[in-house]
Amino acid sequence: MSVLKPLDKLPALNTATGLLVGTEDALLQQLADSMLKEDCASELRVHLAKSLPLPSNVNRPRIDLIVFVINLHSKYSLQHVQESLRHVDASFFLGRVCFLSTGGGRLS
Repeated sequence: MSVLKPLDKLPALNTATGLLVGTEDALLQQLADSMLKEDCASELRVHLAKSLPLPSNVNRPRIDLIVFVINLHSKYSLQHVQESLRHVDASFFLGRVCFLSTGGGRLS
């Protein structure tokens, strides 16, 4: 298991890989499905993870974008994202990381 670095693997031609990180499986899957439905000229791949680090696997594709999904009603969700941030290289934060918060509009 290692720190994710933006240039640790060569990019694939006309392919982008996104990584969605969060504890809400249904929400991550819904977001991934909506991303894959969009029509684009390149191939889009989306991977889901509950937390980082990812297992060290030589077959894992290069990650082009990381989206951290935080449920505002769950302290557990925020803690997982905070712990996962330790496994992301600082250079990834230059245009390759996005934070998405959910649950803010729900009535309790």
